[in-house]
Amino acid sequence: MNLMTWSDHFVSGIDPVDAQHRALIDMINAAAPHLASGGDDAKREVGPLLDKLINYAATHFKFEETLMQQVHVAPEYFAQHCRTHETFVDEVLLMRQQYESGGNLSGSELLHFLTSWLTFHILSEDKRMARQVLAIQTGRTPDLAYAELDAHEGAPQAVYTAALVDLFSLLTERNRTLTQANEQVRHAKQALETVNSMLEARVEERTHALGAANSALQAEQQALVESIGRLEQAQGQLLQSEKMAAVGQLAAGVAHEINNPIGFVSSNLGSLSTYVAQMFELITAYEQASTALPPAQRTAIEAARKRVEIEYLRQDVPELLTESKEGLARVKRIVNDLRDFSHVDADHWAPGDINQALESSLNVASNELKYKAEVVKQLASLPPIVCIVSQLSQVFLNLLVNAAHAIQGQGEITVRTGTGDDQTVWIEISDTGCGMSEETQKRIFEPFYTTKAVGKGTGLGLSISWEIIKRHQGTIDVKSTLGQGSTFRITLPQEHTQ
Repeated sequence: MNLMTWSDHFVSGIDPVDAQHRALIDMINAAAPHLASGGDDAKREVGPLLDKLINYAATHFKFEETLMQQVHVAPEYFAQHCRTHETFVDEVLLMRQQYESGGNLSGSELLHFLTSWLTFHILSEDKRMARQVLAIQTGRTPDLAYAELDAHEGAPQAVYTAALVDLFSLLTERNRTLTQANEQVRHAKQALETVNSMLEARVEERTHALGAANSALQAEQQALVESIGRLEQAQGQLLQSEKMAAVGQLAAGVAHEINNPIGFVSSNLGSLSTYVAQMFELITAYEQASTALPPAQRTAIEAARKRVEIEYLRQDVPELLTESKEGLARVKRIVNDLRDFSHVDADHWAPGDINQALESSLNVASNELKYKAEVVKQLASLPPIVCIVSQLSQVFLNLLVNAAHAIQGQGEITVRTGTGDDQTVWIEISDTGCGMSEETQKRIFEPFYTTKAVGKGTGLGLSISWEIIKRHQGTIDVKSTLGQGSTFRITLPQEHTQ
């Protein structure tokens, strides 16, 4: 049974107002069973219902007040009606503040307030408002419409009577249910007396059934734990994918912004190299011509040459320009590699160059590697393989960074590639780091497993790498010895079958 039932006595004669009143009653009835329970369910429902009431009040009250202003109801009545709106809003906001501060706001209190206020407001204020609006729309003046208001005592009384009838019906139904329950208890008692005589014989059977049920429950619990683990893994991979997509968008923007100044700086350096060569040619010509000058002038020129160290400049300036050009070329290559590595639009299967993907990953990881290890590259000529290059680049980057982290002090990282006899290619990344125990090697591909300190790693890098290689129908294996280092070997088919 609903907490409040719509009655014809609630009808104001203004359809939008009645529709809004009905919506409020439906809202209260939907929340009433939860709020009346008094438990955690009620606590969870109080906040959302208060938010809905605030939104409702903003819409409903604005509609009523606009409607009254349009027909120019009597000012004193308009002010009185608006005060009832303000009172309701103040009370709801106070309850919201009390709820947010952890105060003792019960669902029953909220229901009591809503039903009391709603009954009063609809039967009293909104009906009075509607009679005035309708009267003014038929030609009466606002003052006359206000003067003709009456109490309409019969309508509220009918609603109160209907409410009492509903309550009586509820109590009658509860009593009938209670009588039936008592009869069921009496029969159950008789049945229990009969069963008690056979209880000992059935204890063993019940115990066996309980054991079976317990085993089934444990199996379900284990399945639930595994499902949660898979869900956490999928969530972690989704977060990682979103992070890589964000890096890709950032890298693309950075590449665009950096490549433009790199272009004109590179062009300027080229022009500057030409100008410097021309200036040195001019200086040489002046030096040759200086022999014809008087001794005092030749002495002054020679002093100036020594002061500016012209011979050193002849050697150093071209070298500085060459190094600057090489530095710009490296910056451009790193930016392009970062953009290609994290490209958000590259998630499609296509022939890819594994060696180039490794080179890009090495460039992206160069800051991690250059202070920890010397990188040795032994890259064989490989055929293009069907793959998602950006995903394999992510795997290579994970392995390279892990190799750098495994090295204490200074070490060596070796990157090798080659082809197999069965239409496969292989990639090996070795380090001279701390190595891993056999127990760690068994678990490194598990989601969230990490040997790094808290806050230093998520334990998802190798798990995601394993998933990517599996998606490429390949394998990833590890060989490691404590204190001697680790080698990860990836084997991939040259063709990918859907």
